Amino acid sequence: MTALIMTADTIGHKIKDWFKRLVEDAKKHNKAQITIKELSALTDRELNDLGIARGEIYSIAYDLEEKR
Repeated sequence: MTALIMTADTIGHKIKDWFKRLVEDAKKHNKAQITIKELSALTDRELNDLGIARGEIYSIAYDLEEKR
């Protein structure tokens, strides 16, 4: 009986951890999408002033989210 309880508890924690990671990943993705939208709205000159090439927007947005 103890083994069943421990197994159920372990499975429950794994499901909870998976769901938590899923929610965190969704939040990171949404923040990256907002960053992409905001940077894409800037002119090439404004991006250049920031030291960003238009082609770097996607990778910058996702790199920033992973470092937070």
